[in-house]
Formats: sequence, C-alpha cells, structure tokens
Amino acid sequence: MLISITGKLGSGKSTVCSIMKEKFGFTIYSTGAVQREYARRLGISTLELNLRMNENPELDREIDETVTRLSLERKDDKLVFDSRMAWYFAKNTFKIFLTIDPHEAAVRVMKNQRGEEEKYIDVDDACEKLVKRSLVERDRFLDIYGVDYYDYNNYNIVIDTTHKTPLETVNIIMENYGKYSENPDIFKSPYIT
Repeated sequence: MLISITGKLGSGKSTVCSIMKEKFGFTIYSTGAVQREYARRLGISTLELNLRMNENPELDREIDETVTRLSLERKDDKLVFDSRMAWYFAKNTFKIFLTIDPHEAAVRVMKNQRGEEEKYIDVDDACEKLVKRSLVERDRFLDIYGVDYYDYNNYNIVIDTTHKTPLETVNIIMENYGKYSENPDIFKSPYIT
C-alpha cells in the first residue's frame, strides 16, 4: 500500500502522515525532513537551501533515487511518501495533492515552527517566505524534470485542507484509497474534495 502526498507548504502533509503512521501503521519517508536536516547541518534556512539546490541538484537526485528504490523494494508495505516529487518517482502510488489558502498555511506554520532553518517573524513574513519558497521549488522542478507539481492532473485526488482538520483529511485519503484499490480507473483524472 504505497501513497504519495505532496502539496503546498503548510497544507498539513507532515501532520497527515504522522496520523497515518499512528492510526494505520504506515512508515513515513519525508523528503522535507531530509532537506531540513541538510539545511541544519549547513546552518542555512530551507529557502536558502532551495536556492542553492537550483545551482546544484545533487541532493534532489539523491532523494529521487531513494524514493524510486524504496517504492520498488517496499511495494507491499504500508509506506507513505511525504514529498514534493514522490508522485513522479515512486512507482504505483496513490497520488495525493493537498492545497491550502496561503494565509492559513502561514498561520499553521507559525504555530509549528521547525527550528532555525525555518524561522519567521510573524504571519505576514511566513506567508511571504512560504510563497517564495514554493515558487523557487516549482521553478526548480520545472527546470530539472520538466514537470509542474502544481498541475492537479498529476494526482488521483486533490484535497483542500484550509477548513479541514488533519484527521478529516486522513479519513478522506483512506476512504478514497479504498475506492482506488478496488477500481483505479475511477481516479484517472483528479478527484477534488
């Protein structure tokens, strides 16, 4: 049971994955955690790391190869990829995109800051930096892979988490995963909820 979850910054990807781990026994592979640790070791912000990765995509390639390898080696496991590009690199996953209003994303991120590599002064600063980081990542992926991870047609389901709790989002994912497992053809174009 392989699921890939991507989406906008602050949309709740990591929280949703944690609930899936707790409630359903999934193992999580988080590329964001890998990048945050890398930024922490370099003593820079995640935005600065993304700008550097534009010039040197080696970390992207390393992460992508790991995602592909894990999806093949663990195809029968309960594994969820918390990753911008796992939908593209992981084999045979139920592909989910989480979207959110940018201001609400900033409010959520301010409540759950992740250390010096992701620090914001206030909600407006968080909103501005999250939008900028999203654009940098999107441009980087367009340049490296020629694909737009914001294109909803890449996914089986798109969920707007602006007014949903993480548990509600997990329940939507699991309900639709059950339907997908029975008949993947009904998810050929994105289902938006």
